[in-house]
Amino acid sequence: MIWRKFGVLASLIIMLVTLTPITIYANEGEPSKDMLEKVEAYVNEQFAKAGITGGSDAIVYKDQIVDTNGIGYSDDEVKTKATSKTIYSIASVTKSLTATAILQLAEQGKLKLDDPVQNYLPWFSYEDKKISKAVTIKHLLIHSPGVNRFQADGSIFTNEKENRNSLENAVRALNTVEVSGTPGEKGQYCNSCFNELGLIIEKVSGMSYYDYMHKFVFQPLNLNQSFYGYELTNHPHQDVAKEYSWIFGFKSDRLINFETFGKSQDPEGGIYTNVEDLALYVQAMLGYGKGNILPPDIMERSFEGIVPSEQEDWKYTFGGFTAGKLVDENILYKAGDGIGSSAAIMFLPEKDLGIVLIIGESNSEVKLPIVKGMLQILIGEEPSAVDSPITLFKLAGYVMLAVTILCGILLMWLIRLIIKRQSTRNKTIKYRWLHILLSVLFFVTAAVLGFILFTVRLTQIGFYGYPLDVAVGLISLFLTLFFWAMYHGYLSIFGKN
Repeated sequence: MIWRKFGVLASLIIMLVTLTPITIYANEGEPSKDMLEKVEAYVNEQFAKAGITGGSDAIVYKDQIVDTNGIGYSDDEVKTKATSKTIYSIASVTKSLTATAILQLAEQGKLKLDDPVQNYLPWFSYEDKKISKAVTIKHLLIHSPGVNRFQADGSIFTNEKENRNSLENAVRALNTVEVSGTPGEKGQYCNSCFNELGLIIEKVSGMSYYDYMHKFVFQPLNLNQSFYGYELTNHPHQDVAKEYSWIFGFKSDRLINFETFGKSQDPEGGIYTNVEDLALYVQAMLGYGKGNILPPDIMERSFEGIVPSEQEDWKYTFGGFTAGKLVDENILYKAGDGIGSSAAIMFLPEKDLGIVLIIGESNSEVKLPIVKGMLQILIGEEPSAVDSPITLFKLAGYVMLAVTILCGILLMWLIRLIIKRQSTRNKTIKYRWLHILLSVLFFVTAAVLGFILFTVRLTQIGFYGYPLDVAVGLISLFLTLFFWAMYHGYLSIFGKN
């Protein structure tokens, strides 16, 4: 009887379990398999839409790298597939790792963020020596020493041979840079700030910047596939992607990031790594890294937005990131654009969720919309539509190609006019006033263009701060305007009525 009752009870339990819908839940907030597949399809779609050569991505949840993917090719010529282990230049994403090193030294009491830079580099100065005394380490971290980015970047050309591969010489060259704002008042993106921080790391730690980063940042986090450019030759077995940039609108692998920028720019943009290592770094930023590189309270404070950045509603933090919002969620973001790659990391600290994206060519326009879209999918939102505008450097290259060709035609036409005029006995001219007007117009335009070429430095690279194709186009235009000004000036003075 007892066994019969037990059998009936067991049957009822089995029926109840069988008829009740069963749902197996992942950890709360952990991306589901469907989400991961949707993200992968989304990224591949955006790469194809933008015509991107290749790249890779990774998704982090707490202490797990839940997904990694290679996209397209790391070498478009021989069709080598990109993988999650493919190494790329991450350019300015390096800044966040350099900031981490500074925060470590601050936590150890070896420096204070509110200390003036001159406490550690007594000779440091911008052009205004008085204001320079007030520039602190924190001002450098939050991109707010009050200097113009392009002028600071261009200071390397005061003596390029001595400055490009010497961190100290490059920082000393900043003494020619004007201070255009009050330190700490507002943010203005500052590459040179992080090179100054790299030099402070050396002075405080008594180690080279590279040795410190390897020992106290890379090694604790097991970033075993992370290097600085000049170190890559010691690791020939690594899968290093070709770097694709644009020259006259055509894709080229002629330029290499670390060779072009030089060692003096390494603290702000010199790291080469892959999405697997960057994912480990994001884990550490979320507080789940295997190496406890920063205490939780320091980490949390480093995420607070302090000064407005150039992007609306984003603020610079002293952790090397910009802080903003995504669907009412707090997000941290850092991006980098190198000679032949673009990289981005974005994470939501409250959701323990992070994204790593590397684009294997110089294409800065799409990385932010893509990483935003990836995160939107992972938090259950529809991704925003991503426009795929023509890459700025590609567009500039096409424009400069057209300018160069047009200038060549105009100069050949000018030579033809001069030869024709010399071969005829008739030296008279009509409309002298028009020749005077054209001469003045061409000369003034050439003078303005020449002033820009000789005084404005857009970057730290190329022909005195100008990408090669831009330099060729602008110099061609300058010479064309100058020679036409001279021609019309000659006619207005020596031409016969």
